[in-house]
Amino acid sequence: MTSYNAHLAHDADFAGWRAHVRHCLAGAVSPEDVIWSITAPNDLFSQSASRSLPTGASPFRIPREQARLLSGAFLADVPDRFRQLHRFVETLAHDSHALHVPSEVTRDVHSMAEAAWSAGLDLRTAFSAAIRRGETMLSWPSHLSAIGQRHALGSLCAASWAVTTPRFDLACDGGEITIGGAGAHNDYWSGLPSVTHPPTLSELHELQSLDVLRAMAPDCHACDLWRPATRTVFGEGPTEAALMFVGEQPGDQEDLAGRPFVGPAGAVFDSALQDVGLERSACYVTNAVKHFRFTQRGARRIHARPDTGNIQACAPWLAAERRLVRPRVLVMLGATAARAVLGRDVTIARERSRPHRLSEDTQGIVTTHPSYLLRLPDDATRIRETERFKDDLRLARSLMSK
Repeated sequence: MTSYNAHLAHDADFAGWRAHVRHCLAGAVSPEDVIWSITAPNDLFSQSASRSLPTGASPFRIPREQARLLSGAFLADVPDRFRQLHRFVETLAHDSHALHVPSEVTRDVHSMAEAAWSAGLDLRTAFSAAIRRGETMLSWPSHLSAIGQRHALGSLCAASWAVTTPRFDLACDGGEITIGGAGAHNDYWSGLPSVTHPPTLSELHELQSLDVLRAMAPDCHACDLWRPATRTVFGEGPTEAALMFVGEQPGDQEDLAGRPFVGPAGAVFDSALQDVGLERSACYVTNAVKHFRFTQRGARRIHARPDTGNIQACAPWLAAERRLVRPRVLVMLGATAARAVLGRDVTIARERSRPHRLSEDTQGIVTTHPSYLLRLPDDATRIRETERFKDDLRLARSLMSK
């Protein structure tokens, strides 16, 4: 049969590859008869560009899990991956058992996807560590990994950042992510795949690095809160902090900024820490639930208390943070945090202001959430309860030295 020439705009051109594969499936063109090549157009990095791709509707629809596997494998640094992945799609289209029975083709695709994820996790981890050091620019050897992790990097850092690669730079101004300066209306960069990996419980239990744990957090889909939220809000602070604070969940401003306790309650928290002689930079600060749960009312997002399912879904993440930080004292800010840590319902008034032995190495203290102080109706009550909150912080400070 006559060969079929398939031209891609760049080596991450998933939309182009998919269009050619659909055309081949519709026309019964074998993967062995396709000649794949990359021909970069002159307007590849223009602000706007349009393109013409082959049409041809294939009657076959790839199942969701295989589609995720395919998009991950597409960004593996394997020279013949376009042909190998075409074979994979053709196998799925013509052999219904291929979804369940491993073959050489499916094993190769799994290997490619695993390699792409491993490379992507390395980038996420390095990026996470750089952001923690206050650096917003990272040089990275693989442009394919950078493309596959662009959304995860945006989740890990809400501010402006850049990743430079030998081929081109990825940059984010706090909102839109650009590749090589190409504009949002450049069709050559539409439909790019992402490499994700929802972590398993065993992976969370075995991790030995807080940076790796943080790097994996954007892919957590254990509950539905990730869908409406802007990003995962992970904990921050020294990896061996003696004092750890656990709040309820991120609020509206935390969800946008990607950091815990930066809204109004965070201002109360920071002020109280300063008044009792504690430095926030020396503490590890996190939340029991890592996504913002809210109710939409017009343009406003109104806080909604996380439910039991949300707390349980995030429990392995909080457990991993505690295991890796190993604080001497853990302060539970509010009933949700206390429930997440102690594993039972807690009445703050009954259990606050006294030590709770959490483990051989860690003592816990239950106190109010700083947002409670903002809701008090009068100045006298607010002053009194703020002093009680500070007394609990002083108790935490004293326990650190025992």
